[in-house]
Parts: sequence; C-alpha cells; structure tokens
Amino acid sequence: MSSFRPPRRSGWRAPWVSGVLAVLIAAALAGAGAAAGAQEAPEGAGTETSVAGDQPTETTTGDTTGDTTGDTTGDTTGDTTGDTTGDTTGDTTETTAGEDAGEDPAADPNGNVNNLPLNSGIQTGTVFNPTPYGEVPGNTPQVLILRPGSGRIVPLNRELTVRVRFSNFLPGFFSDPKAEYGVGTQRLDANGNLQGHNHGCFQRVARDGSVPAETCASFVVLSQEGDSDILTGIMPPLTEPGRYRFCADAAAENHYPAARAFAQRGGPMDCVRVLAMDFNDLRRTNNNG
Repeated sequence: MSSFRPPRRSGWRAPWVSGVLAVLIAAALAGAGAAAGAQEAPEGAGTETSVAGDQPTETTTGDTTGDTTGDTTGDTTGDTTGDTTGDTTGDTTETTAGEDAGEDPAADPNGNVNNLPLNSGIQTGTVFNPTPYGEVPGNTPQVLILRPGSGRIVPLNRELTVRVRFSNFLPGFFSDPKAEYGVGTQRLDANGNLQGHNHGCFQRVARDGSVPAETCASFVVLSQEGDSDILTGIMPPLTEPGRYRFCADAAAENHYPAARAFAQRGGPMDCVRVLAMDFNDLRRTNNNG
C-alpha cells in the first residue's frame, strides 16, 4: 500500500481550526462584555429610574436623595423658602419697617397733631407730652377740706393754716417741678392707691361772678401729719380783701392731676368759699355799729 497523502488536506484543516478558534474567542469576549455591562447597569439604572428592583438601596438612595431631595429641597426649599421668606418676609419687613420708622407723630390723631414742642420737664408753657398716664387707680383719690370752713371769714395779711382729709391716696411723692414736671408716670402703692402729693390754692373771685384767674393768690404743697389721713399747710397771706375760693387736690408724683378709671365718681378735689377781710377793719366796723 502506498503511504502517499495528498498535500491539500493538511492545508485546508489549519484555516478551519483557526476560524473556529476565532469564533470561540469572539463569543467569549462578547459574553465577558455583556457580563461586565450587566454588572455596571444597576448604577446607571438606579440613577435614572426607580423601577430597578435588583438593588433597591442604590435605587432608593439615588432617586430619593438625588432626584427627590435635589428637586424637593432645591425646588421647594429654594423656591418656596426663597420666594416666601425672601419675597414675603422681605416685603413685609421692609413695608412695616418703612411705615413704623418713618411715622410722623403728627399723622397719629392721638399724637402731636399741632406739632408742639416736646415736654422737657421744665415748665415752659404749651407742649406735647409723650409720657403715658401710667398706672390708673380703680379707687379715685378723695379730699375734703376741714379748714377753713365754707363761708368763713379769714384775715388779710396773715399766714393761713389749712387742714384737709384724704382717702384712696398715698402722699409724700414729689418730683422736682423745675426739671421733671410731667415727665414720670402715675404709680400705685401695694394697696392700689395713687402715690403723689396735694396742693392748696386760694383764688380770688370777682363780684360779678366771673371765673377766677388761673393763678393762685396763695399756694402751698400740703404735708401729711404723721401716718394719719390729715394734710396740713401754712399758706402765704392774702393781700386783697374780697371773696376767694380755696381748693385742695390730689396729684401724681409728676404734678399732673390724678387720673381716674371711672366716670360718675367724685374727682380728687374739694373747694370752699371764704371772705378775706382785715380784722382791724372788722373790729372797727363792729365797734361803730
């Protein structure tokens, strides 16, 4: 038997084997690429969709934190807080501050409508006092004149002793009238009574019954006798004969008349009428009569 083999056979087998190997290698590479792509897909999928159920942690975190937090915090907090706080608060604050800061006291009907000079505590005449009343007592201070009695005759050119009884009041509080007139507010004691002091004033009354002049012909600040309910004072002499009215009042520490909380109650003042005469003339008249 002959051992001769055709030379083409081995030549055809080598290319075929190479081709098969090439296909297998390509398939292996393709499979590796697909596997690698499948492993990387959840990160990308998690970022773009919340349906990927393979890795819920990454998906939830990605969606919630990334989109929801980003959108909600960014849009809601940014827009809402920005718009609401920025626009609303900003507008409101600016508007309120502008109105309050630029408010003219003359624009307030209860304010300084006549643009008067402010009270400085010095008695200078017509002023506007921005000081509030302060504490207003529920029980109105009361005073009753004991001496001189109504209708009595009092001597001219002699000091006059006066006596007054009071209630619902605590005397002894007196601010400097030259520097603090009308500056402080009313204050009450532990019993709810107004703290202040009392004035006594004689005013001359004309024969025609006209209202007396506002100035006092004789004036004094009354003093409390110990801890009693009696006030006393020694008045400067009256120098003109005629009829007078004597009034005693209760005032706050700042010298303003006491403010009361209720209407239809007696005010913190009492007045009597007296006749001032020269007693020497009176004696001569009696002796001649």
